[in-house]
Amino acid sequence: MPSASRLFQSLFLCASGLLLVIVASATAADEIALTNGDVLHGKLTSQNDNHVVWQSDNFGSLKIDKKRVATINGTSIAVITAPVFSNTYKGTLSFTGGYSSGNITREDWDLEGKVEWRDGDFRHGSEINFENHKLDGAQPAQQYDLKYGLDWFFRDKWFWSNTAAWGANDDRSIDQFYSVGSALGRQFWDSKISALSAESGLRWISEDLNDQTSDQRLTWSWAADYRLLIGNNVELFHSHDLLIALNDMDDAEVSADLGVKIPVVENLFTELKLEWIYDNQPAIGTRGTDSQLTIGVNYSW
Repeated sequence: MPSASRLFQSLFLCASGLLLVIVASATAADEIALTNGDVLHGKLTSQNDNHVVWQSDNFGSLKIDKKRVATINGTSIAVITAPVFSNTYKGTLSFTGGYSSGNITREDWDLEGKVEWRDGDFRHGSEINFENHKLDGAQPAQQYDLKYGLDWFFRDKWFWSNTAAWGANDDRSIDQFYSVGSALGRQFWDSKISALSAESGLRWISEDLNDQTSDQRLTWSWAADYRLLIGNNVELFHSHDLLIALNDMDDAEVSADLGVKIPVVENLFTELKLEWIYDNQPAIGTRGTDSQLTIGVNYSW
């Protein structure tokens, strides 16, 4: 069996190769093929029911009747959607709480909020999360984090992502942490029905642990986010984040969320979510795996 170090090294090399392919693809010009056989290089800037506006490398901005368009980048015009850029504002707020008494007295509270807004080629995102867990009158264990990210769509669905985060996690013996990262990503599609994005890059992480030690590392990161709307406005969602330390390929961490939102009334949903974290080099005195299943209320706008 290969060692974990060789496994992570192979994974890192494959991902690096994929990242080079992504960069090469991002720098290549798009192509529009017309029904008369002409091929123009450039970029799709907008479209409506009757026309597409094509920014040609040689001829400038062209308004082309859709009846004259055969394919764009080899895809039929019938299935091509308009660019993802728009001025929008949306967010979610979820709350989960629980209390039990008797043989065991336990309190659990979880508050999470996300806001995303777009302005032209820029997409902003902010997140806040706070959790409080208390068992049998003991000192409560708390987890909180704040995150902000800015994505620049420099070419159609390709974006450059920059993020910063700060927080703490008593359950994992992290007194305080902060991270900054930069990555190259692609928004494969984004519609009311479904969305998929993925990104890969570098992230610097600094952690102050409860035992007065600290841990700083530069990591390679790979993340993805997916959602799908099925019958009766039920939404399935999944996201994950993989981190591998560049100075120690055996030091890896994976976090993932998997869940479903079920509508109650307009903009109000019941949310069932599984949160899972695996760290193969956790802080002393803590386990490598954490998981939590929550059922709560989610409000979206």
